[in-house]
Amino acid sequence: MNETIFVFKFYMKELLNKLNGLDNGTWQSVVLIYAVKIIIAIIILVIGFWIINRITKIINSFFDVRKIDVTVSSFFKTLIGTVLKIVLIIIILNFIGIQTTSIVALIGAAGLAVGLALQGTLTNFAGGVMLLMFKPFKVGDIIEAQGKKGKVRDIQIFNTVLVSENDKIIIIPNSILSNGIIENSGSNLRPTLEK
Repeated sequence: MNETIFVFKFYMKELLNKLNGLDNGTWQSVVLIYAVKIIIAIIILVIGFWIINRITKIINSFFDVRKIDVTVSSFFKTLIGTVLKIVLIIIILNFIGIQTTSIVALIGAAGLAVGLALQGTLTNFAGGVMLLMFKPFKVGDIIEAQGKKGKVRDIQIFNTVLVSENDKIIIIPNSILSNGIIENSGSNLRPTLEK
């Protein structure tokens, strides 16, 4: 964020230096051109946000029709909305005349750094999305995976929580469950697992 403010200040300083070197009539025409561009940019921003809200509503209704888990649908709705808003803002800045190549490079570098730092977590997240979408098991099923057996208590976005026969909590990362062998006994619960 500080880099974006620095870039904005740099370009504003350049614009002011250009305006100081112009005579009065040229200066006024440049200000008029930028004022018109800013007004058009605000109109594009309002229309763009309206379109993005419509797109997220369509995505939400698509997820509702497909009966995809609320956790996954809300995450994807937020992710798509945020990405579209960032793209819209970059387009508007480019329209106004601010060079956005450095901003795009900065966002790309930050995304790469975050992706590398959260590699294991993102693998678990991807596994959680796969489990919530394809549903190889559901809450209440008795499963066995990675040598652990228990009743599925909760399927979270990063891990799955099981309760064993002796009432121990077992937390298994979703990346292991999505890529490993799962034995699903269904919901034929033995009395010791019914809690």
